[in-house]
Amino acid sequence: MKSAPLFLMLAGCLALLTGCASLEPPTGDASYALAAERGHGLGRIAAESLPAGAGSAFRPLPMAAFAMDARLTLVHHAQHSLDLQYYLLQDDEAGRALLRGLRDAAQRGVRVRLLVDDLYTASSAHLLMALRAHPNVEVRVFNPFPAGRGALLTRFAASLLDFARVNRRMHNKLFMADGAFAIAGGRNVANEYFRHSTEANFLDFDVLLLGEVVPQLASVFDRYWNSRHAYPLDALEPAPFDQADLPAAFERLTAAAETAFPPPDGDSSDPLGYAPLSAELARAQPMRHLSIGTVAARADDPAKVSGQTHRNDSVTAHFVAALQSARQHVLLVSPYFIPGDVGLEVLRELRGRGVRVEVVTNALASNDEPFASAAYARYREALMAMGVELYEISSRQMKTDRMLRDALGRSTGRSHAKLTVIDDTKVFVGSMNLDMRSARANTELGLLIDSPQLAAQSTGMLQMARARGSYRLRLADGRIRWTAVAEDGVEVVYDDEPEVDLLMRLKVLLIAPLIPEAML
Repeated sequence: MKSAPLFLMLAGCLALLTGCASLEPPTGDASYALAAERGHGLGRIAAESLPAGAGSAFRPLPMAAFAMDARLTLVHHAQHSLDLQYYLLQDDEAGRALLRGLRDAAQRGVRVRLLVDDLYTASSAHLLMALRAHPNVEVRVFNPFPAGRGALLTRFAASLLDFARVNRRMHNKLFMADGAFAIAGGRNVANEYFRHSTEANFLDFDVLLLGEVVPQLASVFDRYWNSRHAYPLDALEPAPFDQADLPAAFERLTAAAETAFPPPDGDSSDPLGYAPLSAELARAQPMRHLSIGTVAARADDPAKVSGQTHRNDSVTAHFVAALQSARQHVLLVSPYFIPGDVGLEVLRELRGRGVRVEVVTNALASNDEPFASAAYARYREALMAMGVELYEISSRQMKTDRMLRDALGRSTGRSHAKLTVIDDTKVFVGSMNLDMRSARANTELGLLIDSPQLAAQSTGMLQMARARGSYRLRLADGRIRWTAVAEDGVEVVYDDEPEVDLLMRLKVLLIAPLIPEAML
């Protein structure tokens, strides 16, 4: 999910016609991550799970049920601290289940720090305020709107001449427990990321991490938490008259979510053969089946939201450097793929050296941001002309495969994974889309993981989704063709963009040219 460009354009125009509000400096005290305690709890399990001399250990979380189970399990086992940083934490079953777990941990004496971007908090502020009313909990919002906080439109309308700032968002996704375990990747906290939406669900990708990378990520969190762009929630939201009733209100709001995400069966495993984390930690023994390797955590400077760019040290810069190190093969996966002139030149240089380049992104019909698909379409012919292989994920195609169908339920299927595999040895994973917004506007978090095993696992899953759930694009007679394998195994060729109705075609034709790529 990304902020809707058409809405942001309209909101920006409205802001120029209305009043302006400003922010006072934040008032929150500085605090810092607690180091893992190696003698007991999660700290002991993490320490004993790492072989002597190992740097970091990790395992992928490709399945929604196992990804939520990992989060809820770490919340349940935490004894000292929980630090969470998210672009979107929705007021739905997924958000309420996680927040309820945080409340329970706080009542056990665990220190909880929750940092969320302010773009979507208009609908969840009441729930966050109710959580904040509990001891041991602190909630901060990043890059907040100063006024009109009851709705997204009025928030932008109250930000006269400050649109450049509020258009920049904290897109990071990070979860840490007891300074010992972390989860990072593409998932926000909302139903559609955990196979709980009745309308549309995402295929996504996270990584569970332990070892040397966790203190790196803790430093990233602290940098954002203590930045001048992070504000205590209760300094922005009006104090309710019934503050004493907030804990009871939180109980009422979240009670039904307590059983919304039961743990997977302890004997089950995901497609890569991993057991649920709940089953692993129930043994209170060192974890099995972890990959070992080196991990470098990269994060944009929080000041990026104020327009202060540090391009040489940005997540994008580190990602491009990793790409340029490729010698044989690059597999790029992004829900929104808008390379721009710079990205096009990087890919052209790779192809000039004979590097095979594959790109997997959403088809227009499956994309939750159709205008991003329209911008990507402007680059397709140039990419294919230089030999880049393009695949577009299709909800209809995914439904022809039993495993993918089970992963998505009956809803529309989309990809939200942000993943790159380089030379079958390195994996770049995180929050960063391959588009202008991630490069220039939003802050991002990325992990460069050196692990042939994780690269092979990632490639295997991506190849399955690509082979069974996508269209392969080809240039023939100067025109783009979409090819797919039908359920009966017969190849089908489409001369026009498949699954797109007339209304969507008109919408893209008339509106997409009006939206600058920098907004996408």
